[in-house]
Amino acid sequence: MPKIKSVGLAEARPKLTQLVKEVNEENEPYLICSGSQIKAVLMGLKQYNDLVERVEDLAAAVAVLQSELDEKPVETFGRPFIMPEPETEKES
Repeated sequence: MPKIKSVGLAEARPKLTQLVKEVNEENEPYLICSGSQIKAVLMGLKQYNDLVERVEDLAAAVAVLQSELDEKPVETFGRPFIMPEPETEKES
C-alpha cells in the first residue's frame, strides 16, 4: 500500500482545484492537516462511492451472520433476506 499523501490546510486552500483533480485521477486520498492533527480526508468520488458500497456490503454480511446466530430472518436495506437451508448430499 502506498504512503498516503498529506497537505497542510493553508497549503491546500489555494490549490484545492488541483488536489481534487489529482485525487480523482490517481484514486489516492489526501490527508488535510492543521498543525499536527489530521482534520479531513480528500478523496475522489469513485473512491468514496467504492468505500460506501463496501461498508454497505459488510453491514449486510454482518446482519446475515447475526441473524444466523440469532436464528431469525434479517432485513437488509429494506429487503427481507432469509438464509437458505444448507444443501444436503443427495444419495445416488
